[in-house]
Amino acid sequence: MPSRRQVLAGAGVAGAGWLGWNWSQLSATDTYYDGQDPPDTEWWPQPRFDRMGTCFNPRQVGPREGVRERWSVDVGGPSARPVVADGTAYFPTAGGLLALDARSGEERWRVDRDQPRSMWPYDAVFHDGLLYVASGDDPSLLALDAESGDREWTFHPDSFSVTALLVDPRRPTLFAGDYEGNVYGLDPATGEVRWESEVFGVVTQFALGIPGLAVGTEAGEVHALYPDDGRHLWRRKLPGRVRALATANGRGVFAGVFGGPTVELDTSRAGGTTWRSDRWTSDSFALAGNTLFTTGGRLTALDVRGGDRRWTGGRTTQCGPAMAGDTVYAASETDVSGYAFRGGVGVGPLRVGAKRWSHPVEGRPEQGFAVADDALFFMTEGGGEETRSKAYALESA
Repeated sequence: MPSRRQVLAGAGVAGAGWLGWNWSQLSATDTYYDGQDPPDTEWWPQPRFDRMGTCFNPRQVGPREGVRERWSVDVGGPSARPVVADGTAYFPTAGGLLALDARSGEERWRVDRDQPRSMWPYDAVFHDGLLYVASGDDPSLLALDAESGDREWTFHPDSFSVTALLVDPRRPTLFAGDYEGNVYGLDPATGEVRWESEVFGVVTQFALGIPGLAVGTEAGEVHALYPDDGRHLWRRKLPGRVRALATANGRGVFAGVFGGPTVELDTSRAGGTTWRSDRWTSDSFALAGNTLFTTGGRLTALDVRGGDRRWTGGRTTQCGPAMAGDTVYAASETDVSGYAFRGGVGVGPLRVGAKRWSHPVEGRPEQGFAVADDALFFMTEGGGEETRSKAYALESA
């Protein structure tokens, strides 16, 4: 029988198709998880939830109708999106990595930047009892015991900084990208390098689809690699730094650059453009069924079958969206809000009642959300003496 950790890690980061249902019979506004294996977890083990980068758990594991503050804790400025697994919320900050009890907010352990094992965390991923941390310090990649924070192994790439991580629990493989455009396929248990490849530019994000591993870079390129050996499939140039990647079953790669556009790249045509939208997003998309959510300026729901706008919500800041069940989470400069997946009542983009609730926070939400344990986890960036940087957990009221 698999361990609880194996179930959480494997199911939680799996992409999914859903128990053999015929999704072609569903309407354009139905919410479903479009992948290969059904996720079955209450945690958020990767920054964008799964290997496909959907930022969507089909289970309603977050607050739906209203929220209250479960806890908040002063932290250093946010440096990456939090992850939540096995009862612990992990917050990458400018001051180091902080592990907090997901229920109480009590500190379990931390790694400060002024300690001998210091780090500037760029990314964090949970898998099978280990927390993998991409760092701007030396070593650039650490595997930590998720319960204690003790080091299990370290990796020193050619570059001084690992900038992006992704775990595929099926193989299993840990993908790492660095500042000089090197991409590594590692054994997650030992850190042994299975293969190494190279792309152009600092690696910003990964998303794993069929048949390849999509790699986004600051140079504005999306590369597709074979995940088993790192061989190149295709390469596509976009007009700006790649800020978001996601994939779906039977579709291409969704890619977004700062300021726009958002595009779908056809994997069967060497990354050719299927459609293009002037909408853009921050850090991630949220992808559910035939709907792709972006947060560039406003929360916007796009139809993945052509990029048409379905509906538009409130103003947003540079904080990646997330989704659980039929609730979409987004942030403005001062508030965090929950929206109905279908955008309330209305015709086309004109809707009423899209926003279910809104909650004020101290500081500006940044990096993105993690949804787990009936709570919404995120961080804010403070503004000096007037506002402080904080880690939050908001739960159902």
